[in-house]
Amino acid sequence: MLKGIPKGNHLARMYYELAAAGAPCVGERRPWPYRPAGLEELFCLGADMSRYDPRLFDILVAFLSRSWKELNPAAVRALYAGMRTPQTVAVMAEFARSQQALPEEKRYFLRYLQEGLAPVPMQLYYQHLYRPGGNLMRRAAEEALREYKAWGFLAREAPSLDEADRRTMGSRDADARRNILMQLLKERGRIRMSDYIEALGGKISRQQALIDMRSIEGVRLTGRGPGARWALAA
Repeated sequence: MLKGIPKGNHLARMYYELAAAGAPCVGERRPWPYRPAGLEELFCLGADMSRYDPRLFDILVAFLSRSWKELNPAAVRALYAGMRTPQTVAVMAEFARSQQALPEEKRYFLRYLQEGLAPVPMQLYYQHLYRPGGNLMRRAAEEALREYKAWGFLAREAPSLDEADRRTMGSRDADARRNILMQLLKERGRIRMSDYIEALGGKISRQQALIDMRSIEGVRLTGRGPGARWALAA
């Protein structure tokens, strides 16, 4: 299905085709070597391409979340054999499943897309995106979102359903939260509880944040009230 690393023209055309199907994006009708037979094949081709473009991953998660009824799940699954990494669809479904108050039929639909797929050996989700051994690559591994990790991938880029308010989806496990907290403490020296909560996109309660703080040996609280700060012991 995917013939190689997508070029700029290929991504622009993918955006164009997805926009025509109702996805929240704008593209251009540029030449590319593909002829998707239907929406399901376009979606699966896009899923394989998304490993080279976080923006495309964002668009596809939003499309799956909003327009899932437009897709025939059996037709999507029939295309898995021709995909490089069908687990990309499972990751998108994982993010879509993370929404609150999910309708029952939508939950069944998303789980069906994942049935029978096994996680890949642990690897970066995005290819040719980070400098080998660089800071961004390290952070992708240390701060990976739970939804990627559930299928064997490492990435910290959080998709959003609404580009206007930029509310993101996804969550982090205890190890990823600890890595983020330690990085904050090392960079800033002293931090407020709100600094840690903000670094996690507000997706953690103050109670859990307090538990995380107290779980790290050598972290101490100084001051009280608005002036309270957490720091690593000297």
